[in-house]
Amino acid sequence: MDDEVTDDIEIVVGLCADCAIHDSLKRLIEEQHELGMCAFCEKPDARIPSTTRVEPMVMLLRALIRFYWDEFLYNHHWGGDTPMALLCEPDNPVVKPPKSDRFHDEFVHLLEDPPYPDLDKGVALYAGHDEYGRGMNCAISRAHAPTVSRLRKKLLVENFTEIEDDLEGLVDPFLGDITTTIQTEELWFRARLGQKSLVRGEAAGCEGEVKREPWSGMEIGSPPPPDAGAGRLNRSGVSMLYLASDPETAIAEIRPHPGHFISVGGFRNLEEICIADFDPDISLFSTSDARLALYEVIYTFDQSMSTPVTPDRQKPYLLTQLLAEVLRRRGFDGVRFRSSVSNGTNLCVFHPRKFEFVEGYSAVHRLKSVEYATVEVPSVLKPSAREIIKV
Repeated sequence: MDDEVTDDIEIVVGLCADCAIHDSLKRLIEEQHELGMCAFCEKPDARIPSTTRVEPMVMLLRALIRFYWDEFLYNHHWGGDTPMALLCEPDNPVVKPPKSDRFHDEFVHLLEDPPYPDLDKGVALYAGHDEYGRGMNCAISRAHAPTVSRLRKKLLVENFTEIEDDLEGLVDPFLGDITTTIQTEELWFRARLGQKSLVRGEAAGCEGEVKREPWSGMEIGSPPPPDAGAGRLNRSGVSMLYLASDPETAIAEIRPHPGHFISVGGFRNLEEICIADFDPDISLFSTSDARLALYEVIYTFDQSMSTPVTPDRQKPYLLTQLLAEVLRRRGFDGVRFRSSVSNGTNLCVFHPRKFEFVEGYSAVHRLKSVEYATVEVPSVLKPSAREIIKV
């Protein structure tokens, strides 16, 4: 196709797999694609969604915008710009910015029409109006689902048994979406500070190199019930096995200091186990606002489990501890959730006996350094009278 485009030629544009950055978006396009014009890289023979995949792509794009950005950033009623402007930013996590604005209008029409689909028939970018006035969507990635927040607050004044029914009613609608299995003999890792012993040999009357014997077997496994302290998913006195997908994540999760020695060991499951995975693909929930609301609840629980708290602030784990009990009664063997301190994932096993220690993967590591990555967040020196103060 020539570079010149006349007004009387209708060009169907899309987003190609090469211009998609987010893994979910790239997978959706690659599953069913055809050759066509990409509105971003402007290649006429790019892999864009097939006719039946255009609407799912649009709804996924909307869901990703809802996930990463507050509405006030892309709604001019709140002083923002446009959704397309977000996708043109060079550091956005969804797509590569457009080469030019050549097909800007065509893609904006694709992205924003219809603006307000029915609750069960699509994802809306805007909150719109209700009887209380104009609403605004907060970014799912930084906000907590209100239903989860209410239960967390109730746990501060009520017993576990008084909110179990409410929690069960909250999680039941999405249990089928997060149910998965771990096949027999998958390898996972666990870390423990220190080592079992120091070993120094002698050669020709000289002292040899110091070697370190790592903790192994039950010494690096889950603590027995009397010694089990409260954790993210277990109450005090309840023994569960916390594992990580790789040694680096296992080490990061115990948050050692530079200079510390850490033992790492491998574990395998003796049988296939059923787990609740709180890191599902967002594309499974991008078909409607009703589904996206479920994803917000799942993500809130995932953040509650993955974000570490200091030992003196265990109250944030009260709800996830109850969540584990609800899931165990539903037949789950454990929970998988993201790590906030590494790129791997974590696994909490409700029945430690279903895993065994594996010889050949033990080692002692010495932590050389810790790198802190920060990002400046909105701050205020003194709240105004109109701002709500939360401690």
